[in-house]
Amino acid sequence: MNNKQHGFTLITVLILTSMASIVVLNSLRENIVQERMSGNFQKKMNSRLLAEKGVFEEAKLLQQALLNDKTLDIDGLIAATGNASGTGLIGTDATYNASLSKNAAGELEIASLGERYNGDAQSNLVARFGFSPGKAGSPFENAIVGCEGVSLSASGRIDSYDSSLGEYEADKAEAAAVIGTVYKDKDVTLSGASTIWGSVHATGSIIFSGSSPITGSLRANNNITIDSNFTVSTDPLLPEGFPLDTAVGGDVLSAGDVIWKQGKILGVVRANNDLIFPNNSASTILVNKNNEPLDVMYGNTLKAPAGLAEHLKQDGIAYSDAKFKQSPGVELVPYQDPDNFEASKVQCDPIDIESAVNDLTDPTAEDIVVNHSTTTLVVGKPETRVIYELAPKIGQSKIANPGSYTWESWLGEPPATLNYQLATINEQVDQKVLKSGSFTLNNGNLKVTGGDVTLIVSGDFIMTGDSFIDIAVDSSLTLYISGTVSMSADDGAITMKHGLTESGKPVFSIYSGFTGPDGIDISANSDLYAAIYAPKTDVNVVANGGFSGSIRGKTVTASGDGGIHHDMSLANVGGGGTTADAKLVFLGWSYKVPNKSIEEPVESKI
Repeated sequence: MNNKQHGFTLITVLILTSMASIVVLNSLRENIVQERMSGNFQKKMNSRLLAEKGVFEEAKLLQQALLNDKTLDIDGLIAATGNASGTGLIGTDATYNASLSKNAAGELEIASLGERYNGDAQSNLVARFGFSPGKAGSPFENAIVGCEGVSLSASGRIDSYDSSLGEYEADKAEAAAVIGTVYKDKDVTLSGASTIWGSVHATGSIIFSGSSPITGSLRANNNITIDSNFTVSTDPLLPEGFPLDTAVGGDVLSAGDVIWKQGKILGVVRANNDLIFPNNSASTILVNKNNEPLDVMYGNTLKAPAGLAEHLKQDGIAYSDAKFKQSPGVELVPYQDPDNFEASKVQCDPIDIESAVNDLTDPTAEDIVVNHSTTTLVVGKPETRVIYELAPKIGQSKIANPGSYTWESWLGEPPATLNYQLATINEQVDQKVLKSGSFTLNNGNLKVTGGDVTLIVSGDFIMTGDSFIDIAVDSSLTLYISGTVSMSADDGAITMKHGLTESGKPVFSIYSGFTGPDGIDISANSDLYAAIYAPKTDVNVVANGGFSGSIRGKTVTASGDGGIHHDMSLANVGGGGTTADAKLVFLGWSYKVPNKSIEEPVESKI
């Protein structure tokens, strides 16, 4: 019986050993699978991190391209950026390759492929960005800019409108006109009876003593003096909801003192230095229309020599209380520092107009004199007087003799014929231009038709007497002038459709490179539209008719009762030097299927 059980123990051990081996092998196989899964996950994470690095590196190139040229559009930005590629820190087999493109929705896409182990692991990451291109600044984006000072004594309204929506109409005007200075410590003086539908920004002080209101805010780097000497505005068309007894419709913000003699203010008052009430006028009233926590704030002292009036309180607490004595931190109006022009945030003359005009003018060009004194212009009827015509489509200027009129010897020598030449203007090559010496209209007619005309005047441009400039629809006249401009036609006029042509040019514009005093003097009894750029000389405008457009001069003095109306569409005219920064907005990212498939490793069989 015992002999039959020989070897049973061995068989039992073998069975148990086999079972243990199976368990161990199964465990080993599971460990191998887990290890491979962990390895694959690690490789995948490596490839994803590499793809993200590619996106970041490409984004750096993108931002650098924008810093180099803020005016690039989306296609130019893609061309200027290039592609990013490289390796990770974990090994030379860890690579990324990123590229930039525009998708069907007009968005920027950065596609980045991250790879590890020579492509065994791949991740394709796509990041989307919204893009708003930078906008070239315009020298005409404000109503009036006097680099070294502005003085307004006009009695007509100063407001704004958009010529792309139609001609100026007083009852459709907007309160968006901006008046300001550029050089450090330069003042704006407001007297007369002009209602200003807009705001005033001075790099120096603002002296407001006019008899009409300002609907917007006052902001100055030095002091603001408010001495408005009126009780009720005479403007019959003030903005909706604007009280008739208001001097300033917005805030008064000064980095220096606020000297508040009289006048009602709808906003708040902020002075980094002193708040002064010289006369303790009962008409000094503050409304604080936006219900800010403090009516007034001043960083230094409240001064009221005659004592503080009873109504100068907020919630029963006098403005002299310590709660109001805290610096409001009014920011400075950006200015150009004469000691460091290049570092300044703004430029008086971003075009460098003197050099531009000097490069264009021809001292040998003939003077043009259109001199006649017979019949006056009657719109819609045959013209009997001589017209000097400029039309780019005919290739040259000409004397147009309507009807049977011929040039009479008693008129002297006929004006010269100007032939078109090619020139580079604002970095645009092969622009057709006409060049003359001085150009005089003395009871004469100048007609512009057929498109955009650029006239380079080496001397002075003079318009006197019964003179007319007639600019046809879809045509424009651009003057580059090295001398002075004098337009004082007694009964003459400039007739045109206001605004910009289809090519984006102002219908009538003057670019003056003159560097002496009183370079531009305009006195017109009829309506005038002009974009004036004269940062090296003084501009004097007497607008007894309505002046529409924009004015930039070394100093600007405006008077007359016709009003000044800023055409906001002129902000689309480039050449201002400064730019609005382009904007990139991150919209999101997603991982996509890799460009090439990943082969799974062959699994060993136990």
